[in-house]
Amino acid sequence: MALRAALIVEHEWSVLRLDDYSVALEARMKVVVIGGSGFLGAKTVEALRRFPDVQVEVASRRGPLVVDVGVPETFSALAAADVVVDLSDGTRSRPDALAAWCLESGKTLLEGTSDAETIRRLVDAHRTAKGPGRVVLGAGIFTGVSNLMARDVAEAAGAGCSLTWAVASSPFSGAGKGTIALMVDGTKRPTVKTVDGKRVEHGLSRGPTIDFSGTLRPTLRASLAEAEMLPVSTGATNVETFFAPKPGFLVTAFTMLPAALLAKSWFRTLLEVYFTLLRRFLLRSVSSSVQMVARAEKSEKVFTRTVSCSDGMEAGAWALAAMAEAVGRKPPAVGLSFIDDVVRLEPLTKRVNEVAARAVLVLG
Repeated sequence: MALRAALIVEHEWSVLRLDDYSVALEARMKVVVIGGSGFLGAKTVEALRRFPDVQVEVASRRGPLVVDVGVPETFSALAAADVVVDLSDGTRSRPDALAAWCLESGKTLLEGTSDAETIRRLVDAHRTAKGPGRVVLGAGIFTGVSNLMARDVAEAAGAGCSLTWAVASSPFSGAGKGTIALMVDGTKRPTVKTVDGKRVEHGLSRGPTIDFSGTLRPTLRASLAEAEMLPVSTGATNVETFFAPKPGFLVTAFTMLPAALLAKSWFRTLLEVYFTLLRRFLLRSVSSSVQMVARAEKSEKVFTRTVSCSDGMEAGAWALAAMAEAVGRKPPAVGLSFIDDVVRLEPLTKRVNEVAARAVLVLG
């Protein structure tokens, strides 16, 4: 009799545990990654699966969950998502309709594009949006972690500071086709800086030599999405952004590209084919380390922050995963915001390194 009672208690305990597990599964945050089968998308999905309270699903034009950012009729497939992460090629596939749908439908979108023109267009269209949905711009490493480190130094310096941000990375190694498209389009787009609170446009040109944690590198004034976001989110009066391609001779190569030819679609197509061949056959398996530095100055006081990683694509995927978790756990205010309005640099870095069980991002 005692044995039977014990078995009944054990059985009931087991059922209770199973029921609790079912409830826990239902309570898991559902993250849908559009472009989750792509180069960066697949790495992000893999990272998201390491987060214990996240259920991740892949969406693309070909499935398994069919979503096409250019076809609003497919957006209903996102109805059950807590967070939508868009990692489709924002340069070729505009996310404007998706952003508008998320805002109108009460969904949370984490937009991963690093295309400066797309960012400016979304900010202009939705900066004063009241929701009920949410659109968060800046997800990954740059954009993304770049925004967080710039926000840190700008807040330390105070409103009205002068802010510079720079990144050193190989534009070809370990890159996907979306990165190639971004680079090609970026060569013909204006470079933006903010001077005394006013937007100033100029062409691709050589920038200053910048110290990246003890290594001096030549830089370019190039089209970067941070130039569109940081003046708005940090309150800095003067903002400049720079790109230091690896190896350094690429600075000369980029500045020698003829402006007249860059305006021609056939020449940009030729560049894309050339860059793609480099990526696929010479540098596909070569990871690119990334070093970033943010510097804010006001009243002769200077504040600096550095972030580095050994593999930029991998670090971007981990950062995206942690950002998606953070956005889902503590949703931002309705409307449009930037990632540095939602999460801070040190907690995000700690979370990434904790789940990855190694130092993916290194702060300095």
